[in-house]
Amino acid sequence: MSHLYVFLYRHSGKVDIDTNWFVFWFFLPIVIFGISIIVGVCRYYEIHLLKFYKYFLALSDSRKKILNDLFLYYHKLSTSEKKIFEKRMHHFLINKNFVSNDVEVTEEMKVLISAMATQILFGLEPYYLSNYNTIEITTEEPKNSVIEKSKRVIICWPSFKAGVDVATDGYNPGLKILSVAFNLEHQLNKYSYKMFNTHRFRELNQLYKNQAEKYIASGKSTYQDYKQVDRNEYFGVAVEYFFERPEHFYANQPEMYMALSRLLRQDPLGNYTYKKR
Repeated sequence: MSHLYVFLYRHSGKVDIDTNWFVFWFFLPIVIFGISIIVGVCRYYEIHLLKFYKYFLALSDSRKKILNDLFLYYHKLSTSEKKIFEKRMHHFLINKNFVSNDVEVTEEMKVLISAMATQILFGLEPYYLSNYNTIEITTEEPKNSVIEKSKRVIICWPSFKAGVDVATDGYNPGLKILSVAFNLEHQLNKYSYKMFNTHRFRELNQLYKNQAEKYIASGKSTYQDYKQVDRNEYFGVAVEYFFERPEHFYANQPEMYMALSRLLRQDPLGNYTYKKR
């Protein structure tokens, strides 16, 4: 019996080490799997882990006041819709870096740009332009408003503000630029490919293709072929027209208006109601 005690004593350290390694290798795949799920969920819902706690905070009263005073779309929403809008806009604000080499970036700039982005997809599931981390604010019109390589959207503030100040003149470059960015996001980001319903998106593009080809064939267009048309730019212009002058849009192109209405699940004219997703 004494020999058995000696054996166990001499090998007890090895047994402990072997047990520790067994536990380590047993739990390592579970931990890795758990982390991969968390990272995947955060990417899908466009959540920054280092800013996680901020998503639980409410939109500040000062930002709500800017919305209520300066953003007509928000002002027209019901109380329950305003809460959803605030939550989505708050998420967008957290995710974006607002920078400028020309002017001091103000709360008004951040709030109105974020509100405009929220407005466009308010009838759909929330997406926050995760492919574009930076919003650059300038005082002059940029050559390219959406730059894929540097992952930034460039907005000329005087033009943007002019579009916000008058909501029915058909001029709102902020709507156009951000819509172009969303359209590119839909094409480039594997987590945002479901942003737009595939059938509705094809329906809208087919209608536009038919009209564009007729216009090109008439000889009035500067394009010689439909392949030359910038379809991202077209989408931005269509969304701008849709929100700014819905009556005029519907009167002149009812099929296009309804196709875009079904795609965005919104109707500025108020004839159709879509459930918020």
